Amino acid sequence: LPSVESVKKAKAPTEERAHASLHYADLPMFMEALRGQDGIGARALEFCILNASRTTEVLDATWGEFDLGEGIWSIPARRMKGRERHNIPLSKQSIALIKQQQQLKIGDFVFPNRSNGKSLSQAGMSSVLKRMNKIKEWKDIHGQLITVHGFRGCFKTWTTEKTDTDWLTGEMALAHKIKDKSSATYQKGQLIDKRRRLMQKYSDYACATPQSKVVSITG
Repeated sequence: LPSVESVKKAKAPTEERAHASLHYADLPMFMEALRGQDGIGARALEFCILNASRTTEVLDATWGEFDLGEGIWSIPARRMKGRERHNIPLSKQSIALIKQQQQLKIGDFVFPNRSNGKSLSQAGMSSVLKRMNKIKEWKDIHGQLITVHGFRGCFKTWTTEKTDTDWLTGEMALAHKIKDKSSATYQKGQLIDKRRRLMQKYSDYACATPQSKVVSITG
């Protein structure tokens, strides 16, 4: 008969590979540095961070998915990991970034490869982050270079430690599949209003003046 230990090991869920991420305390400084980077790849990365999105969700985004009047980015099911349509409430900063991209519109994709009009490749964002990773401050506490996907972890940690956001709202903001059957059964809405407040608060935090640059004025 198999041992208890071997049974437990066999039933243990497979852990997702960890992605090195920036600590949220350093996010405002990182975002300021990122805004100083030129190019569509930098703007795509900025948008990806503000919305805690997956890389491919941003790279393949098309103009038809956006309703800027309502402030909603609606990603079709075929482009989502969970194969379900995902509506993202956009912050003021995200809307401003999309409007900025409209001025450079050359085709169907919001973040295009300007040489051929197709969607930006994976290297579009990673090359920007590679340049940023050369700055030693952007290594995480383990000494690993931060990754694009790691910014989702940054968002999750910030949400958990710095807000009173409930678990379900945080999971839906990340487009995670709700594994708890009771929650999935009764939660038919998308918590748009709650998520809009959360994403605006996150954008305000991420785009705030870094604390190291705040000058204290005393009387």
